[in-house]
Amino acid sequence: LPTRLHSQVYLLAVVGVCGCCGALRPRYKRLVDNIFPEDPEDGLVKTNMEKLTFYALSAPEKLDRIGAYLSERLIRDVGRHRYGYVCIAMEALDQLLMACHCQSINLFVESFLKMVAKLLESEKPNLQILGTNSFVKFANIEEDTPSYHRSYDFFVSRFSEMCHSSHDDMEIKTK
Repeated sequence: LPTRLHSQVYLLAVVGVCGCCGALRPRYKRLVDNIFPEDPEDGLVKTNMEKLTFYALSAPEKLDRIGAYLSERLIRDVGRHRYGYVCIAMEALDQLLMACHCQSINLFVESFLKMVAKLLESEKPNLQILGTNSFVKFANIEEDTPSYHRSYDFFVSRFSEMCHSSHDDMEIKTK
């Protein structure tokens, strides 16, 4: 019995009482982190995205935290010019938005719109296009209970600016 107790105490010490181990991170953060591959060229890890979607559907009260954490990652990746991971984050957000039609979606939408705004503020046309496409997907979702407290002023202003873009590449200008 004493050796078994010692091994359990040792295991607790090794597993991460120091706080550096991922096992102590909240489950939603681990699930979000797992959708990002080592190499962004590999794209979204589909099986892990399915796990995250299942978790979000099973625990809709966690959806706002999932959105906030994805937003945090996206903002960090935009700042570090890691655009492959930005695309993965937006793909994940789009999939969660389409899959999760529930009462707590309003809290998630705030994080989603914050990330779309961040992409639209970028000087990179490809990020602006990514943000625009995500906003269009969001706008086409029928809400069970519409939220009238959201402000779309920024989006109206930014989309108007983008319509009058003076970008050299006509294809990008059109998108």
